[in-house]
Amino acid sequence: MPLPTHHQDLHGNKGAAARKMRVAGISAALFYGSMSVASVFLNKAIFQVWRYRYPASLVTGQTVFTVLAIFLLSNLGVIKIAKFNKTHFKRVFLVSAVFQLKLVLDMSALVLVNIPMYGILKSATTPFVMLLDYLLRQRVPSARIQGAVWLTTCGGFVAGYGDLYFDPLGYALALASAACTACYVVLVGKIGDDLQLDSFTLLLYNSLWSTPLSLAITVLTGEVQGVMTFPDLFDPRFIAAFVTSCASAFVLNYATYLCTRVNDALTTSVVGRTKSVVQGVGGLFAFAVEIGFVNVAGLSLNSAGILWYAYEKYADERRRNAAAANQRGAPPKLAKLSDANHPHFMTRNDSQLTLSPRVQSGGFGGAELTRHARVSHNEQNGTHAR
Repeated sequence: MPLPTHHQDLHGNKGAAARKMRVAGISAALFYGSMSVASVFLNKAIFQVWRYRYPASLVTGQTVFTVLAIFLLSNLGVIKIAKFNKTHFKRVFLVSAVFQLKLVLDMSALVLVNIPMYGILKSATTPFVMLLDYLLRQRVPSARIQGAVWLTTCGGFVAGYGDLYFDPLGYALALASAACTACYVVLVGKIGDDLQLDSFTLLLYNSLWSTPLSLAITVLTGEVQGVMTFPDLFDPRFIAAFVTSCASAFVLNYATYLCTRVNDALTTSVVGRTKSVVQGVGGLFAFAVEIGFVNVAGLSLNSAGILWYAYEKYADERRRNAAAANQRGAPPKLAKLSDANHPHFMTRNDSQLTLSPRVQSGGFGGAELTRHARVSHNEQNGTHAR
């Protein structure tokens, strides 16, 4: 049998490396998508299965776990955070306050609303962001993007009309959460541009502010007494579920980071959209939600709108990359996401937050923006976590 030539050996090594990259990319995307769905299911299980009605205390546990996890992983060298900056820390307060309100509203809505309707109501974040963009920056999305958003919204109205478990307070809380999420996305976009905080530093500052804020909400709402008298407080199974829920909040942030690092921000955004459909369908069966024809029709319209929106964003980004490549006369270069020297920053992707690398040039703050993991000079839309 003839020995492989040097050229064949190199070709084989490149092929193996490409396959390894594809497997890593798919695994990271699946990890992010599954964690995004699992975190909602875990929280819903605590509220529905255990009859735990103290959402602010759960948020407190999640923020405390996040702070401890960031410090631990930073000391172990797994992640990197910037040196503490008092000025930046103060600037993050408003973002943290809005984020904290969003989380408490999220949890409170999840107590009263089933998972499919929760996902539908949360999809109202996109039209809220579109409204803020129009009011603050006079930005109007393309007709196809608007069509996808209004199809999603229309599906939400239809599904709500046919919801057999309609709870006015739950709907109000979920819509208020969507509005807060929109404000948070816009604020993080501005903070990210102004301060250029890497993702884990921003997450740490956010959590350091959120911990006392969530504790204050827990005290002011009288949850402390309720938690202390909760009958299953010392049940090992409940403790395991509670700690797992707290951990899932941080793991979801890390999964978002990992998905963008291995793939790109566009992949993270598309996975974030499509997981909503899986979450809605799974929620129907996981918690035995009773549905009618009108409700199913609304869920279907909403899901179709979400998938259409994800496709339009994917196609739009590919067109931008192709146009940029044609202008340069060369195919776009892939950013070296595996290089730990390229920090990842919270960046806005319409109504979501993802992570994007910035290749440093001329020191921190003189960065060349690498949008959606591509080296290009396209203008950035603005600046996920959770």
